[in-house]
Amino acid sequence: MMPSRTVHDIVVVGGGLVGTATAIGLRRQGLSVLILDGEDDDHRASRGNFGLVWVQTKGHKVRPYAELSREASRCWPEFALYLKDLTGIDVGLEDRGAFYLCLSEEEFEARRALMARQFDADLPVPGAYEMLARPELDRAMPGLGPLVFGACYGRHDGAVNPLLLLRAVNAAFVAEGGEYRNSHTVTGIRRSGGGFEVATAHSTHSCGKLVLAAGLGNNRLGAMVDISMDVRPVRGQILVTSKLPRMLHFPTHTIRQMPEGGFILGDSREEVGFDSGTTPEVMAAIARKAIGCFPGLACAQLLRVWGGLRTFTDDGVPRYLRSPTHAGAFALNVHSGVTLAPLHASILAKAIADDDLEARLPHFSRSRA
Repeated sequence: MMPSRTVHDIVVVGGGLVGTATAIGLRRQGLSVLILDGEDDDHRASRGNFGLVWVQTKGHKVRPYAELSREASRCWPEFALYLKDLTGIDVGLEDRGAFYLCLSEEEFEARRALMARQFDADLPVPGAYEMLARPELDRAMPGLGPLVFGACYGRHDGAVNPLLLLRAVNAAFVAEGGEYRNSHTVTGIRRSGGGFEVATAHSTHSCGKLVLAAGLGNNRLGAMVDISMDVRPVRGQILVTSKLPRMLHFPTHTIRQMPEGGFILGDSREEVGFDSGTTPEVMAAIARKAIGCFPGLACAQLLRVWGGLRTFTDDGVPRYLRSPTHAGAFALNVHSGVTLAPLHASILAKAIADDDLEARLPHFSRSRA
């Protein structure tokens, strides 16, 4: 049987948070958009993320990244409402701030200096954060264990339910009239007329523009259109507990209690190549640290664990690149897929649609080597 053929304005390769949020924005520009997604067992950062909308220290060495993160946080309430109105899915946005727990006086003072440099000296934002020593922290977050010395409270930080977010953006894309095909791993890309021909084992798709948002797969795909992404996998292991009475009313950078009562624990950054498995040693370390911070977790039952491979550029800063030789081909790699989702569905999508990427996002659309 001959492979099926389609014609679209834009093909987006990759159906995770980055690709789908961008595809929503492209569809809202009135373009016909097709998402070609891979297999269910592909390495997917969207399944391994913690769901944080995180601003504190994000981009503390790269001012435009800090600005981008703050703007995304500001846009999140509107984006969450858009998703709920269109799909009926509440992504569980928590936008009252979040805490970074410091486990020593040295860590506390280092955090204070970092935040002062980011929010007081570089980009002044009054009231953006507050450093809380243990007495003040106990009033804001009762029930802490002896491991915690103090914390940094970031007013612009928050969180969403990561699995509901992935479901919501996919449903929103389809509701906006986009076409989604899973189990369509891209095997080849070639020039065809003024656009591209994208091949999978099942089909061939013609498009005027091409957006590569396949995470770690962008290393392979980018080479087909002369874009060097050079991204690497970093594993994070995540633990999920049984439901407990409410004891944590704010997200922290490694420990969250979901509205249903279960805790999510994630506190590893491992350079292990493409191994997405779990290890007893790391899981035990995550559990010990979590119990040291919140002794009430000692009675929790561990329900589920998994490992996920996150996508990192060499400097950890988003990379939105245009091919220097294949006009109309773009590649996106971002570690902050949750935080930046509202801007991927707006600013980034419009920049791609208008061929204005370098002008609108100059600090992310060129090599930083």
